[in-house]
Amino acid sequence: MNISKHNTRIFKLTWLFHSLIFTIPIWIVFYQQRITPAQISVLVTFQYIAQMALELPSGALADLIGRRKTIIVGSVVGAISYLLFPFASSFTHYMILAFLIGVSDSFRSGSEEAILYDSYKEEKNEKKYDKAYADANIIYQVGLIIATALGGLIFEYNNTLPYTFYGIALVIVSILSYFYLEPSIDSDKFTLANYRKQIIDGSKEAFKTQYTKYLSLFYIFVGGIAWASTLYFNAYMMVDLGFENDIRGYLTAGMRFLNVVIIAKLLTNKKIFNSKRTILFFPIIMILGYLPGYWLSGYLGLPFVQIIISVTTARWIVLSPLTNAVFSSKYRATAISLLSLLIGFVYISMTGISGLVIPHYGVKAMYSLLGLFSLVTVVPLTYKLLVHSKDD
Repeated sequence: MNISKHNTRIFKLTWLFHSLIFTIPIWIVFYQQRITPAQISVLVTFQYIAQMALELPSGALADLIGRRKTIIVGSVVGAISYLLFPFASSFTHYMILAFLIGVSDSFRSGSEEAILYDSYKEEKNEKKYDKAYADANIIYQVGLIIATALGGLIFEYNNTLPYTFYGIALVIVSILSYFYLEPSIDSDKFTLANYRKQIIDGSKEAFKTQYTKYLSLFYIFVGGIAWASTLYFNAYMMVDLGFENDIRGYLTAGMRFLNVVIIAKLLTNKKIFNSKRTILFFPIIMILGYLPGYWLSGYLGLPFVQIIISVTTARWIVLSPLTNAVFSSKYRATAISLLSLLIGFVYISMTGISGLVIPHYGVKAMYSLLGLFSLVTVVPLTYKLLVHSKDD
């Protein structure tokens, strides 16, 4: 059996159902109706701390016992978490659910990319991974368009149904994940000693050369800043720009559609985006998207939110393959999980700071602050990375 074709089909199907996040346009409003702004900041920070705590252990576990098993565990825990949302009625309940979602994300993080990449590597056909991964991300974006367009309408009908529907989607993901085929990787037998060694050696993998070190750091800061926007600040900004629930869903869906067009026509074009141009793309677009945030209002703010949505997608589509290519199969899931863990530190720093900034100055000020943070982190790393770039 052609393992890469088989796993690519499963990967695309699971990502389609993963993408049906009906909560995207409404989750801020959902929490605002139940808890305080300070508690929301605590909640989103705590969720990522839970994920960070298990990122590296779960990645090492995936490299030792198989990625398929950890993907299934993560999907099942995620499904249970979202299906329990209608029964939650206090901040403590939401903290428990945030912990479970963090656990779910940690078990999936790294494992899904690793199982797909190593499926192609086993057949010595890694060059086709980029297209398969890009195609899956386009499917993911289409799913997000559907979910965000419908999320606001569903919320108006019943404010817990978006969570229930996404929980059902994750049940389907759990079933589909069972049919993954595990690629052969150079792994050791599972023992506590090997588990500890896997974590240590896999962590070294992410920083094994100068080029790898700067690429990993670049991925961490781009990923951390953009991920904080995806999970928190973009949704908050759309509310702060003054759009109603249903309109917000339609607008976000429209921006997601433009995002798909950008991916299909520009970001995946290898003639335009070699590795050097890919690296240059991120600091330029991040500074352009974030810095003007404080002065945005109404429809004027939409192009800038659009830009930041594209940054997050570009991180997965064009930056992630660059990092995968420098990691060995034996340590791939561990190394990717380490990067996700370190992205979490950036994410927590940004959401933690937002707990002080947003109540006094609003999320628009936080957007501009993210632009300044990009200026002092991503820009210097861009220079260092270009110096060590492998392109001619």
